[in-house]
Amino acid sequence: MVRLILLSSVLVGLAGCSDGNPRRYAVNGQVLFPDGRPLTTGTVERETLDEEEPLTATGTVSENGTFELGTFDVDDGAVAGRHRVVVLGDAEIGTGTERPGLLPPPTLHPRYRDYKTSGLEFTIEPDDNDIKIQVEYAPKPQRRRY
Repeated sequence: MVRLILLSSVLVGLAGCSDGNPRRYAVNGQVLFPDGRPLTTGTVERETLDEEEPLTATGTVSENGTFELGTFDVDDGAVAGRHRVVVLGDAEIGTGTERPGLLPPPTLHPRYRDYKTSGLEFTIEPDDNDIKIQVEYAPKPQRRRY
């Protein structure tokens, strides 16, 4: 009986690592503007800083600003360690040749589109992680004078 319990414990432990990929930990979060309003559409991407080959974890932002990250599968989490982050909101639509005023102005500041300018970095702990990401609104567009 003791052997059976021991064998079962070993098999359960191995099952969690059976995909051959690094261990991931649950990462849930929310993207909010300074006034507490959520980003209602977009993507959060994290790239590891502690790995030789960076691993990217991605999550889709829902209407209430929440997201769950996935690295190898949807919502399978992210590896532990330091991550730099980008937030991609306001999907690029169109070809760029549309007449002015046809596309709505962006809500999210464009600096969050690039790892070098986002200024966002977080550490994923070997546990469940709940991350709040605060972002800024896009600058108001300058009025064109003709």
